[in-house]
Amino acid sequence: MKVDTSILGEVDLLDLTDVSYDIKMCVLKMRNHPRVREQMHSQGIIDKTDHLNFIDSLKNSDSKRYFVAQYKQQLVGVVYFTDINLEEKSATFGIYANLYEKVEKIGSLLMESALTYFHNVLSFRVLNLEVYNSNERAVNLYLKFGFSKSNHFYQNGHDVLIMKYLKRDL
Repeated sequence: MKVDTSILGEVDLLDLTDVSYDIKMCVLKMRNHPRVREQMHSQGIIDKTDHLNFIDSLKNSDSKRYFVAQYKQQLVGVVYFTDINLEEKSATFGIYANLYEKVEKIGSLLMESALTYFHNVLSFRVLNLEVYNSNERAVNLYLKFGFSKSNHFYQNGHDVLIMKYLKRDL
């Protein structure tokens, strides 16, 4: 699926269940990058078998959608939606960048791609996310894109911030 971002132009969101083995392995490498892992609830290294099993499980899931973002033939990161609730028109989302590639404004590119998908495909009203409060760069990015701080909780010694995005009627 192609989405058009105002920041850097067209981005392809490739369904993780439909990409090649090589792309799946590139996503595993991205996810296992130390700086990505340290910002995840599950911080352990993911092995190839668990990764491929997880991707297979997505094929039968109505509550999760994972996409690889491709920009100018580069795999720049992952955009994902979980806890998709059709009745409440809500979902939880997250992003992580390919830190092995240097792309200017990569966070904004991933955010804009995610919000375009949220508005145009999911057509939901509420988007939630969780982020470590200590990850100031991410918190500021989410605030820039219209998320507001909603609540917080503590997990494994981290202050986890819950942020919420409410779709504005046009």
